[in-house]
Amino acid sequence: MGRHVLPLVIGACCALAQPTCGQAGGSGATGGPGQVTERDGDKLASRFRELLLEVPTRDLAAGWELAASTGRPAAPLLWEMLRRESADVGQRLRLLAAAMLAGGMHEDETLFVWLAQQKPMLEERTFAALVLVLGPQRVRPMPDFWTRLLGGQKSPEMILGIAARLASVRFPEAGKGLPPLSSEDPGLVAAAAFAGSPLPAAATARWWNLGSGLAHQDLVWRGMLLGASRDVHRNVDPLLLGKATEAMNLGGDPMASVRSAAVWLRSVAHDLREQGQPLDVLLLQIATGDMQTANLLRGWLGPTVHPRDQTPQRLAVAYALTQPIERVLADRAQWSGDAKIAAHVAIAFAYRLAGTAKVEPVQVQVPELPEWQFVRAASGASVDAERPSTDPGLAALLPLHADGRLPRAAMQRALEEALWRLGSHPRLAPVELERGLVRDLLLAGSDPGGKYLRWLRQEQRYAPTGMDRDDPFYAVAVSLFDFLQKPRSPMPAEHRLP
Repeated sequence: MGRHVLPLVIGACCALAQPTCGQAGGSGATGGPGQVTERDGDKLASRFRELLLEVPTRDLAAGWELAASTGRPAAPLLWEMLRRESADVGQRLRLLAAAMLAGGMHEDETLFVWLAQQKPMLEERTFAALVLVLGPQRVRPMPDFWTRLLGGQKSPEMILGIAARLASVRFPEAGKGLPPLSSEDPGLVAAAAFAGSPLPAAATARWWNLGSGLAHQDLVWRGMLLGASRDVHRNVDPLLLGKATEAMNLGGDPMASVRSAAVWLRSVAHDLREQGQPLDVLLLQIATGDMQTANLLRGWLGPTVHPRDQTPQRLAVAYALTQPIERVLADRAQWSGDAKIAAHVAIAFAYRLAGTAKVEPVQVQVPELPEWQFVRAASGASVDAERPSTDPGLAALLPLHADGRLPRAAMQRALEEALWRLGSHPRLAPVELERGLVRDLLLAGSDPGGKYLRWLRQEQRYAPTGMDRDDPFYAVAVSLFDFLQKPRSPMPAEHRLP
């Protein structure tokens, strides 16, 4: 029975939170995967035109939401609409985003066949690379990745060279074909380092030298640190770990992102300990994104909110996942009374109990907290199946549990998905760090992207060559980046907790 119930539960719990960009597209009611009926297709095409193309009714977020929620059945329709749109590059980019959101990684081959043609413009190739890097890790290599994405160009425009290197991290073996660096442009160097391209020792030393006067060093450092953190299981260079330790002590707001990347590298390398003063709350949120390190730092985690923590849910979840089960139960009066963290702690605690082999049924009640029912269910205690959760995606769990049709593995996975959707999952930290680098390399120097780094003058922001700052590409790319900021189910498999 478990094999059949698991997909049912996950489908029910994810129905209101649709796939992130590049993930497996949903299966809408308009037909089977990859098809819609002619009647539904006409209606769907009309709706996409209203939301994506026609100025008076345009609502990009609603159009992309429709594409993501309809899923694979909408993909062929959207690709056909894209092929028919010939003149306006902005319109083509809006449709390209919708097609990729609908198809997810199931449509990667369709995308790369399209890219292999000479027709796609610089904006479209760069945009496709942006969507890919904002999506999840693929499990299979993409044949001729570089040739198809770059359209056979040996010397692509700088912005495309950067975007392609960033996108390559999502495909196994794509790094083997990384083109050699043709420039010391900081954006290109940062993207190459992020993609795993080894930099010459002399160049590395120059970029790490604070006295070198090189512009945008922070981008290169972030590329090096985040690139190394993705490949940490192959042993991190001790020199780089030393540089990460130094970077954590750099002062000033311009270096905040460098400090964050340094903490993440040291976290995944399990190089952090409870020594000296506790980390700043933002850095501690990042450090506890790795569960082994979170356990090493659990003495810094408690049941109450730090007064300077503007997003306390992350550390509250880390507390629930690392402290002894008995302590979390004993502390419940402290954390369950704080509306900012109560539901998050209960869901995380229930997730943990669902994955624990032997656990005593939790008989105590917390009447004011609906999510406490998941704690009881995960421990094997009886539940009130009529009490709704504040997260609609979890509505199906308790009735299934009450009927004896909810395997523990299914419950645990649904609870983890809820943490992801609610924005408190520990592994959102590296996702946000990587996306921040992508944003600052590709978008922040444009006119629409100026909103991201308001404390910097325009000339201080990095802007790759190849497109004007007001190119139509940027308006659509910034809108898509913002649309994808909210975590969605299903979460990327590579970020599931161990």
